[in-house]
Formats: sequence, C-alpha cells, structure tokens
Amino acid sequence: MAHQPLDDLELDELETFLESPSVHEECQTFVMAHGFLTALAICPFSLPTEKWLPIVFEEEPNFKGAKEKERIEKLVIRLFGDIQKELESEEDFLVPCELEVSQDEEEFSELQDWACGFMEAVFLTERHWFESEKEEDVAELLIPFMVASGLFDDEEVTKIRSNPQLTQSCIDKIPDVVTDLFLALRTEVEKKRTPFPANKKGNKKSGPGKHGGKHNQGNKNTRS
Repeated sequence: MAHQPLDDLELDELETFLESPSVHEECQTFVMAHGFLTALAICPFSLPTEKWLPIVFEEEPNFKGAKEKERIEKLVIRLFGDIQKELESEEDFLVPCELEVSQDEEEFSELQDWACGFMEAVFLTERHWFESEKEEDVAELLIPFMVASGLFDDEEVTKIRSNPQLTQSCIDKIPDVVTDLFLALRTEVEKKRTPFPANKKGNKKSGPGKHGGKHNQGNKNTRS
C-alpha cells in the first residue's frame, strides 16, 4: 500500500492529542516527536516500530478505546513515513518550528524541544551513528543539534552557546545539516538497514525530567 502523507487536519489532530490530558506529562510534544523521528529516519539501521513508538508516548495514553489508539498510532507512524520521504527527496528539509533558542536556560523554545527529541533518538541508536569511517564527520555535523538542545556542557558547545550570534549562525544550519547527515549515513549503507536492539547513551546535562517537560513557547512555521 502506497504511503499516504498526513494532511493539515491530521497534523493538527496529532499535535492536539500529544498535548492533551490523555497523555503522560513526559509524552513528547508534536515538535519533539518530529525531531525524534527525524533522527530515527536518518539512522542507518531500522529500529522496529514497537521499539520506538512507546518512547514517543512515555506511557500508554488514556485512549478512549481501541479505535482511537489505532488512529493515533497510525498518525505517528505516517508522520515517520512523511519524514522518511522528505529526506529521501533530498529537497530542503523543513523543521516544524522557528530556528531560535532562548539564552535563558530556564526557558525552552520549540527548536530546543525538537533538538532534544532528535538527540534522544541519537542516544537510542548511538553506536550506528559512529561505526563507520565517517565518525568524525558525523560528530561535527551533530554540533548544531547539540547546541540547540541545551543538553550538553562540552567546551565547544558551551563556547557557541555563550555567544548569541554564533549560536544563531550554528542553528540556522540545522535544515541543511539534516540532509547532510542523511546523505553521510545512508548513501553507502542503505542495503544494511535491519532491525537491532539498542541502548541509550550520551554525555549530557542532568535536567528536570526525561524531556525537560512539555514546552510550547516557540512559534511554529505555517505548514504547507
């Protein structure tokens, strides 16, 4: 069956559900889930749906019934498919939020949520991002996401974050770097995509929660 892209109404439906009282307080927002799924789509090995879908929700939502459960889960899976198709097209990648972060460590922007979701998927599948001769290139390409997420206290990241102009210059590159990462990790390994077990890793700051909580202070771009 051919992939059916989500339309605007379905995108709004999914976004509303992920921010509703029906989900756990640590459930990923739509923007965070988009970042999470983007990194999974870039990863050169396929994580089975049953492994990553529960991570989006944190805990099983209070679905109204089996019909709603099936409906919402299919919307998330189709969103993943949309992202995969967008990456494979090699056209300009659209991040679903403004490319801006707050200099206040207590204030999250939507881009920070998106980057936190992205890096969570990188931690989940970490060994598959760095197992080739492109390890150094991949590490360099991940810097804008590390800067945007606010999760890291590495010297290089801290230096960039301390300079607002440098920070903005760095995060402005994210859409292009998404495509660069996809090409770097997938052009030579497409035939090797197989399911795998993976563990979370990563040297990051401790925070108030798994995702830093729900934050919706950024302004979304208009979806076309």
